[in-house]
Amino acid sequence: MKIRRRTAIGITLIVLIGLTSWGLAGALEEQQYIDQGKAEYNRGNYDAAIYLFNKAVDLNPDNEYLYNDLGLCYVALGDLDLAIPEFSKAIDLNSDCVEAYYNRGLAYYGQGTSGAPDAISDFTKAIELDPGNVDAYYNRGLAYNKQVRGGEPFTPEHMEFYGKARADFDKVLELDPEYALAHAAIGAALYRHDDYENATAEFDIAVNSAEWILQKSGGIGLAGVYKTRGRNYKALRDYNKSIENYNMAMNYNPVPDGHNIGNYKIVGEWNKAIELYDMRLADPTYKWKYSAYYGKGDCYCQLGLNDEAMEMYDAAEADCKANRPARLYSVYEARGGCYCVCEEYDNALDMYNKAADEYALNRPDRLYRIYVKVGDLQLELEDYDEAIVNYNKAIELSETENIYVANAYKGLGIAHKELGENDKAKTALETAISLYEEYGEAGHGKEENIAECQKQIDEL
Repeated sequence: MKIRRRTAIGITLIVLIGLTSWGLAGALEEQQYIDQGKAEYNRGNYDAAIYLFNKAVDLNPDNEYLYNDLGLCYVALGDLDLAIPEFSKAIDLNSDCVEAYYNRGLAYYGQGTSGAPDAISDFTKAIELDPGNVDAYYNRGLAYNKQVRGGEPFTPEHMEFYGKARADFDKVLELDPEYALAHAAIGAALYRHDDYENATAEFDIAVNSAEWILQKSGGIGLAGVYKTRGRNYKALRDYNKSIENYNMAMNYNPVPDGHNIGNYKIVGEWNKAIELYDMRLADPTYKWKYSAYYGKGDCYCQLGLNDEAMEMYDAAEADCKANRPARLYSVYEARGGCYCVCEEYDNALDMYNKAADEYALNRPDRLYRIYVKVGDLQLELEDYDEAIVNYNKAIELSETENIYVANAYKGLGIAHKELGENDKAKTALETAISLYEEYGEAGHGKEENIAECQKQIDEL
């Protein structure tokens, strides 16, 4: 079976324990392969390093550190599914191999939320074997923090994760007060806990030690700190400072971030957003070009450049059909939104119907979302009865409460208000406020939507 290469998201802010293997005393040929493998690894020639380390394994299959080094090569290539078994082989040969536990923890961490429990287990074992391992405490804290997403309701389990993450970051600073990344991590934990002001103070401490971060985790690591601070400013709705931080991040890692594109859209700098979309389209490794095309289309639409917008939607549809046909619903939905902006409502409805067909085929669990858009269209046309039908359909089809359901209740309340059905309007709008408070994300329209719902209630 072909193993899919995954990018080790998050590993940029944490540090691998480097190459550890040495040959047996007197085993000259094995040592030569090891030395050559290390040299190729340091040059970034990871496939060549894998070949050489495997030659050394053939000569000495009981050298646990060779498997650790093979794992490091696969991590460098983004092959986490191949890295983990190599680290496991090292552990099988030496159950006290702290380097392999630590590095396997990083590989699990790079798999996302699903890998966080295994990462925590491995970092905990590394700490047991080496109680002064400050990096293991730091990374375990990150793994705890990874299981709490900003904007989600805090459950008792989330609070437990938050407390454990803070305890680990505090331990890092106890062991090494100069460990600036711990302040950035505390800031991220506070951000996820919706404590944005205190998060800002922690991010500021981290950024003041930018040189330390550069030495510890390189430009990508420092870029990660600026990005996280930028997202925190976005939650504070200080979009200009958010943009400033994302742009600082690009000085160290020139990869455009979707949150910064969103910032430019919020402040109406559509051409700046287009520039970032163009950077994505120019990147041969970017896999979701269709989304960049329709994102550009949305920007052109807002600028009144409708012909250019339609060209982008055409390009998005072509790319999506060729590479990700199961995502066509997003292209049709975006194009429908542009038609709404242009007040071409018949064309918009046609696009939304096509989107609904694609949702039903490929993402039936998300089909309800398009009915919110259709409800909004009918609300704009002042066809309140039809709007109510579509909002109720969205609510009925939704399998969980979330921001989309909040939008449906908001539209439903406005439609009932326009029909003079004040009791129904108030109930729907109050439900919308409750859902926005629970599922909305600061800096992403939460406050504005709550204010609009309250305004509608006050007018009843």
